Amino acid sequence: MHTDEYEISLARELNVCEKKIAEIKKTLLHLEQKYNIKAEVLAEKFPYGKISEQDAGLIAWVKESEALKKWEALRDQYAELLRKMKV
Repeated sequence: MHTDEYEISLARELNVCEKKIAEIKKTLLHLEQKYNIKAEVLAEKFPYGKISEQDAGLIAWVKESEALKKWEALRDQYAELLRKMKV
């Protein structure tokens, strides 16, 4: 059943996801500049379990990278549901 409330709610959740993704990307960009390495390269070189506890900044970086993937997946799900509602 399609109602305007569902569509409004999905659009709102999609907007929340977009804002969170932008926030995470800004944080990742700052960390990339600080450590002079791309997030993808860091994740390949230092899987989460292999970063020493002393490197809290790197651990936070890897966690942010993982969070970005989850938020992007959630955004894509909301976008797909919203697209289907508009058909």
